[in-house]
Amino acid sequence: MSLVFSGIRPSGRLHLGNYLGAIKSWLDLQNKYKCIYGVVDLHAMTTPFSPQELRQNTKDLILDLLALGLDLKKSTLILQSQMPEHLELAWILGTLCPTSWLSRIPTYKEKIRLHPEYINLGILSYPVLMAADILIYKANFVPVGEDQLPHIELTNELARRFNKKFGKTFDEIKPIITQGARIMSLSNPSKKMSKTSDEGIGLFDPENEIRAKIKKATTDSGREIIYDPKNKPAISNLLMIYSLLSENGDSHRSVTVTDIKEIKGDSCRTCKATVTNIKEIEKKYKGKGYAKFKTDLAEVVVEFLKPYQEKREKLAKNWTKIEKSLQKSKKSAQKIANRNLKEIKGKIGLN
Repeated sequence: MSLVFSGIRPSGRLHLGNYLGAIKSWLDLQNKYKCIYGVVDLHAMTTPFSPQELRQNTKDLILDLLALGLDLKKSTLILQSQMPEHLELAWILGTLCPTSWLSRIPTYKEKIRLHPEYINLGILSYPVLMAADILIYKANFVPVGEDQLPHIELTNELARRFNKKFGKTFDEIKPIITQGARIMSLSNPSKKMSKTSDEGIGLFDPENEIRAKIKKATTDSGREIIYDPKNKPAISNLLMIYSLLSENGDSHRSVTVTDIKEIKGDSCRTCKATVTNIKEIEKKYKGKGYAKFKTDLAEVVVEFLKPYQEKREKLAKNWTKIEKSLQKSKKSAQKIANRNLKEIKGKIGLN
């Protein structure tokens, strides 16, 4: 059976962009494949953090994922720092990886720009650990946003180099692109929604906070509510959110990519259902102006998030039970990781 791996950093509370761009895909995939998902807390250490924040963010993220529908009877959820096999493979892959491959990754320069006071080896080398996260399980598919495609390319390059040097071990990783990955910041539609700022709608924000954020959301000149990402990026972003969260718009599909080079332009072209739904929303608010549209959008968001927020409150009261389930997940993942690491070490002469 094909195996899916994906990870998410515990670096702040989840927002709508995370749900629509990654987590919804996780929930869909757990019904079709064997899935291993990781809370990648070691990756969170490459940017400024405090021990207290890291610990709390990790616990919050686990609760959030379970509240959103991650089912530990269907999926395996691991904590990266408790899986030493990831680090051991990362070292092995690092000895095969030219530093020039790492410095060309776009997120490397972006992280240096955002945190010039926190430049460290981890920022440069974390794509190798990301590759190890995937390859230690010999995953077949990885759900990602388009901005993460260079990491999949690097993973495949390292896998090919290992195969050529030590014999066929890894298969090609295929990325799974999801339409909703392009939800943007409410205050700046040229930037993706972020976990580490107040520019996004948190999945577990209080209702009054959600309404206030949407009311303050940036809009474009004019009063027309039309989907035109080039000329009206702000209102187009809000229309996309409305469409994906409304009753008929949450049916967007994921796209499995066999060749990374096929991904060009706006991935929303892959989702006819969403585009159709947006047209209906445009008609509904024709001539009604931004204020009415944003008021209604706030209610759509509040109603969509309410059941997840209620479920999270219940889960938080049963943390001990969750910890036991996580231990079972860890053992399940470790069985696969140990078997694969034993094979890998045998091929390079370490055992």
